[in-house]
Amino acid sequence: MGCVLLKEKCLNLEKYLKHDNLLDLDGLDLFSELNILREIIGLENDKPNDILNYIKKINSFLNAYIAYRIILTISLLVD
Repeated sequence: MGCVLLKEKCLNLEKYLKHDNLLDLDGLDLFSELNILREIIGLENDKPNDILNYIKKINSFLNAYIAYRIILTISLLVD
């Protein structure tokens, strides 16, 4: 996914999760975190569950952690 599209999707997720002035995650921070994770992890760990476990292990990337938990929860509900 290109950077412009990824940034747009991150900002859209922030908008959808926003309630009044309360944010569950910051879209620009999520965009930055996903770019950093892409550099750190590379393509060998591309499964969402593996990425979530890595994020939990290093105890960082709070916005990405929230986003991956949402992705995995939705996929379980849809299946």
